[in-house]
Formats: sequence, C-alpha cells, structure tokens
Amino acid sequence: MTGTRAELAPGKESDRPAVWFLISSYHPTVGGGETHARLLARELVRRGWPITILTRQRDRAWPNVETLEGSTIRRVGPAGAPRLGKYGMLLPALFTLWRHRASIDVLYVCGLRVLGLAGVVFSLLSGRPVILRSEACGEWSGDFIFNSPHQATLRGRWLIRKLIAARNTLYLKAQRFLSISNVIRTEFVEGGVPPERIVHIPNGIDTAAFYPVPATARPALRRSLGLPESAFLFAYSGKLNRGKGLEMLIRAWARVKAERPQAHLVLIGAGGQQFLSCERELRAEAARLNLADSITFTGYVNRVPDFLRACDAFVFPSESEALGLALIEGMSCGLPALASATGGILDIIEDGRNGGLLPVGDAEAWAHAMLALMDNPARQKAWSEAGQRTAREIFSIESAASCHENMFRQLKPV
Repeated sequence: MTGTRAELAPGKESDRPAVWFLISSYHPTVGGGETHARLLARELVRRGWPITILTRQRDRAWPNVETLEGSTIRRVGPAGAPRLGKYGMLLPALFTLWRHRASIDVLYVCGLRVLGLAGVVFSLLSGRPVILRSEACGEWSGDFIFNSPHQATLRGRWLIRKLIAARNTLYLKAQRFLSISNVIRTEFVEGGVPPERIVHIPNGIDTAAFYPVPATARPALRRSLGLPESAFLFAYSGKLNRGKGLEMLIRAWARVKAERPQAHLVLIGAGGQQFLSCERELRAEAARLNLADSITFTGYVNRVPDFLRACDAFVFPSESEALGLALIEGMSCGLPALASATGGILDIIEDGRNGGLLPVGDAEAWAHAMLALMDNPARQKAWSEAGQRTAREIFSIESAASCHENMFRQLKPV
C-alpha cells in the first residue's frame, strides 16, 4: 500500500466553520462521487458541522432547497443537458455563493474540472478559503478531455491545452488541493501545485452498510435476489459505462463460461441515460456470444450491499480510476477481488496480499485469473480477510471525515 494521509493539526472541538460543498450532481443522482459526498456530509453533520450542498437541479421536479440528513441542499439550473449542464451552472452557482457569502466559512469544490472556476472566483471576491478536490484522473492536466472515450478525434487540442493552462493559473489561487489517491497527488505536483498545499485524503465508504455474511446465509440471500444458488458468482458494481473495461470483461467471460459452466457474472448497476453508457451494447454482446443465461444485469438497484454479499468474488476491470469506491465496497463485504493495475486502484490492492492486479484490457489474463481464483479456496479466504482489513482500517467514512475536520479547521476566512 502506498501513500499516507496528511497529518493536520486539529482545532478546538467547538471550532466548526460553516462548510459549503460545490458539486455538479448530488442526491438523488447516484454515482461514486455523489455517494461519497453524501456520506461525508452526513458524517460531518452527525459530528455537529453546519453543511450546505450547492449542486445542479438536473430535474425541474427536484426542489430548489431541501434538507437531507441534516444538510441543506441548494439547487441551481439548468435542468437537463447532462453533458453541458455543469458549464451552465457556473454563473448561477457563483451568484448563489455570493448571495450567501455571510454564511460561508469554507468552500469545498468536489470536482474541479469546471466548477473550480466558480469556486476560485468566489474565493477571490469574498476572501473565503476554497479547497479544490479532484474527482478523477486528468482533471488538473486536462487529460479528462483528451483521454475520454468519445473524444478520439478531438480537434483543436493546442487551443484546449492553452485554455487548461489559463484555468490552472487561476486555480493556483486556491488555498488547498485535495488528492484522493497518489496518482492524483502526482498529477497535482507535476502540474505545478505546491506540495505544501496538497492534502491527501482517500475517499471513504460506509462500512456499517458493506459487511460480509456467513457462507451459510448466501443461499437464502441469492433466492431473494433471483440469483443462481449453486453457481460461483463474480460481481461487478458501478456504472455500465465506456471506460470501465466491461466490454473486455464480457470477452473474458466467454472463456470462463466455456471452462466453468457453473460460473455466473453479476453486473450490479446501470448505464441509464448517461452519455457514456454502454449497457445496451453489453447486453447485445452477451446475447451474441450466447452468454445471456450466465450474466445477470441487475439494472439500477437499492440493494447493492445485498448483491455483493450474495457473491463469491469481485471484479473491477476499469481502464482508468482515480480510486475506486465500488472496489472498496466489494472488499468490505468480504469478496476476494481482481482489479486493473491502474490509477488509484494501486493505493487499494497490493498484488497477491489483499487481492489481484491485472493488466488493463487483457481479456486472456483476466479469464485466466478468474479461473485460477475459482480453483483456489485458500487464496479466496486470504484475500477476503486482508481485503476487509484494508477497507475498514484505511477507507472508512469515519476516518475520511476526521481528516476533513482537521483540514477545514485549518482554513479561516482571509
């Protein structure tokens, strides 16, 4: 395991500045970033912190202001426009921040690629400190544009590079930069961010929700979920989007199924209306390869922990990942895990100790690893136990919240 959390001097217990989160999407939108922000806000509120969430009103039916788990949620337009909405909310967000500036002590921007502009401008105008948190690889460097699956033929790259450089010059006015993994921290440092302004706090999960059950409880759980009772079940959870390596996983699964007819793959999640969704293509490919009977597509479900607990192992073939909350959740449920050797996943899995690391996009290697794991109960048990310790000791939301408390206390309005 590489990397450590920043040690920040704690302030007084009564010293809890009012913190606003600025994030492009939040509840009821579901995703890794949204889930972590909600868990963090909930835990901070439980500890007595005044938390406000400023986000986009993706659906006009959603209220402009509401209270959720003790946090105040304020939503601004525009509704719809899934790809461009974050750009459209820049001015409404800045206006809202300015209007409520007297009630803001610290601004915490979750996802800096666009909303960091509103955050830093507000900080410069109001004197309030701002923290820029990178949610994904490439947000600082601009590679989130160039490496996106739908930008293979992007033109005008030189101009985009110039614009990213200009944006980052403004961003360097921020008081703190938060990295959730070592790959993000490296990107910050190589991009010119002073190391002393970088705080390293990995994302956290709700370990009270994601926990294992005895093997004897699995048959009844599988029956309740409509899963095959006697099969060896591999699980993936997360968005069914391009860039998650799922197209490769289907190809690898064809070989696994040919050699182990009793194996079954459970894809927990959906692509829905997301721009990068590949759910339809995955279903079509599974049908073309005669795999439909051996793959369960759950669609969007509320019982993700139950689906994980019902399975035997976890697979996470993502092509690029800033950290990988879904992977940590699977490990917390006691599933031995196989994952891509890329990005922040390297902060989670130490190959051969608490899971297995595999080359990105190598279907043959993935098929071989899944077959080998099925045949090795001792490895399953060792990775299950070590993975649970990793999830609970390093990636709990309680630990993440404590680190955030210390960071927020350090920052006072200037």
